[in-house]
Amino acid sequence: MNAARAVAVSALSILAAGCSSAPPASNASGAPKKVLVLVEAKGPGPELDRFVPRFLSAASDRGLGAIVDARLTGAHLADVGAPGEASAAFRRENPGDLYLGVLLSPCVINHHVGHMPERQMSSAGVPVTVDQVIENWDADCNVVVTLVGEAGTAARVVDVTGRNGTAAVSSSNTEAEAQAAEDAADRAAKKLASMLR
Repeated sequence: MNAARAVAVSALSILAAGCSSAPPASNASGAPKKVLVLVEAKGPGPELDRFVPRFLSAASDRGLGAIVDARLTGAHLADVGAPGEASAAFRRENPGDLYLGVLLSPCVINHHVGHMPERQMSSAGVPVTVDQVIENWDADCNVVVTLVGEAGTAARVVDVTGRNGTAAVSSSNTEAEAQAAEDAADRAAKKLASMLR
């Protein structure tokens, strides 16, 4: 019984030693990952709801690591970036290397109507020309991601415009905006990853 207990204690000691000496997470280049904290995100609700999860996922996929979502704290990036006790308190509670703020502008919707004549046969078997109306919507969504490091240092900015992948969407055109917001998220994550290499 004592021998079994000694083996168990020895195994736990080895396991604990292995856990305590684990190296910090690193990205594909082998450098330690930065800890990023999303402080706030502003913009039209439906588009922002599509942008933020896509941005967090795309940033993680690009090796930036998981971004801590601290939006529920109600803090503002300007306060976090300014020297002072409010900034220090926020940083103590939400430690990170860089703090992010997102500003998504209202998407610009472009509506296109086209006409295309098409030859068809009538029910009587007579050829007729029918005017086909084709309606398309496309959208552009501009987003600015601002990064601050140490309090009082100059902020860096990532500015991108996302576009929907196809112009053929529903007449409600909400999907065009959503697609453009997701495209903006992908572009912002790509640019951010490039900036932080």
